[in-house]
Amino acid sequence: MGTIESRTLHALVDAAIDGLPPGTQAAPRSIVDIGSAHIVVLLDGAAAVRIGRGPGTAAAMRKRQQLVDSIPKSVGLLLPWSLGPVVELGGFSAVATRLIPGGPCPPGEGDPGQLRNLLNSVSSIATEPLEGLLTEPLAFCGGSDWYRIQCEEVLPRLAQDVRVRAADAVSALANLDPVREVFAHGDLGGHNVFWEGNRIVGVVDWDLASRSDRSTDLACIGVWNGWDKLPLIAGSSEVGRAVIRRNTFRLQQVAFAVLNRRPADEIEQAVTRANTWLRERL
Repeated sequence: MGTIESRTLHALVDAAIDGLPPGTQAAPRSIVDIGSAHIVVLLDGAAAVRIGRGPGTAAAMRKRQQLVDSIPKSVGLLLPWSLGPVVELGGFSAVATRLIPGGPCPPGEGDPGQLRNLLNSVSSIATEPLEGLLTEPLAFCGGSDWYRIQCEEVLPRLAQDVRVRAADAVSALANLDPVREVFAHGDLGGHNVFWEGNRIVGVVDWDLASRSDRSTDLACIGVWNGWDKLPLIAGSSEVGRAVIRRNTFRLQQVAFAVLNRRPADEIEQAVTRANTWLRERL
């Protein structure tokens, strides 16, 4: 449960749901210990409370919630809209949000038509009204400094036999031709896309939303829902750009671990996964 004690966690939930209807406050709680940055506490059928794993996250959480609350309802998706303000306790922060029904689909599954509609809906969100609320592309692995971090912090950690392949992958991403930038969720796949049956109903975790090109989200869809579906979702040019992005995903995870000063064994695990992926897939 990260660095938050159970007592503090439940006190944060109490503070976040203060003022909500009695039924919500009394709802059974379940802890979803997912993600590197947050813990989610579900209030059965009523709400979700998102809690930052580390201290000092209140400002970022407020900005993220302002972004989510500012996305037009016309996007046609359920989002984790705020049910109350961001609260702080002992340096930690939390916010109560709308509970989105359904859940992620199994890896490799998902109707291509629904996924195409999802990509179109997200990329159609106007960025101008949200400009000050968006992060920069690749923010979680270095942002505008991502290339230097790859060259200086990631590539030297890799096994000797995969470094050339990794360097080529990094170079290909750095040299992608500029295209029209649109709204990008930044992690549009896996546990962030909620389905009910064969229909996508909502999307959570908008922390990495930025101005980028559609291949940013297309690559995430491909990794979770199956690369074979991408030609049914987007054109060949976008699929090709998504491949270039996909080829650096494991390297980006190493950068994230290094930048966030994760324990040495966690960084080593990320390096090992990158080495294996590069040997098997590139």
